[in-house]
Amino acid sequence: MKGDNPTTKKFVEQGAYGEKSGRVAYAFKLSSLPQPNEGMNWQTAHPFNVADELLKDPGLKDVFKVAIEKGYALVARSG
Repeated sequence: MKGDNPTTKKFVEQGAYGEKSGRVAYAFKLSSLPQPNEGMNWQTAHPFNVADELLKDPGLKDVFKVAIEKGYALVARSG
């Protein structure tokens, strides 16, 4: 489609009161993500820039590769 500029987006699994599950997903679109855990929703993380994230954490390269190949990549963050 003309004007479409697909880019990887970052989504955070979050509850209605801002509580976070620790799960983060990277995908091109929300509809590609798996169902959130009970009582949670996927929220778009802003601001997000793939290049900046890679500079902070080069290990995300493999995560982004999975997102491109499978439609999304899910990461469980601790802490």
